[in-house]
Amino acid sequence: TMAAQTDFVFQAVGIPVLAPATVQDYLDYGLQGFAMSRFSGLWVALKAVTDTIEVAGIADVSRERLRISAPEGVPMPPGGLNLRWPAGSFLELEELLARWKLPAALAWARANRLDRHAFGRADGEPARLGIVSTGKGWLDVMQALADLGIDEAAACAVGLKVWKVAMPWPLEPD
Repeated sequence: TMAAQTDFVFQAVGIPVLAPATVQDYLDYGLQGFAMSRFSGLWVALKAVTDTIEVAGIADVSRERLRISAPEGVPMPPGGLNLRWPAGSFLELEELLARWKLPAALAWARANRLDRHAFGRADGEPARLGIVSTGKGWLDVMQALADLGIDEAAACAVGLKVWKVAMPWPLEPD
């Protein structure tokens, strides 16, 4: 019922944040968030701001659209990442979060390519200018480019690349 910002609270308690920009993103990130949560043992937040949540749009809900895959080779602690009883001491829970769960969430984001090239020069092509944005900010960047008359062809011609970050926290470094 009132405006609030919880991003910092999520960071403080170790909850990954997914930042959708479109109706399609809400569906895709929602499914990815559920799967990431199951894999990492973490709660996963979905950022909802007025400009992205109170909208209408067309979305692709076909089964083939979204390929979700668990990352391979992720080290696991004895007993896995999910809840256990008894839970252990506070220090043991903190170690589980910092040493195992958050790296597992980052591995999930990397394996499923949540952060991605969104506009302009393709992956692997050099760019003169790169713009990195997330959620509502990504919508603003894309609107600004459209207002400037910069379409995909023009962006490629001038060496522009836009990268869309799906999970701003924790930010996947690769």
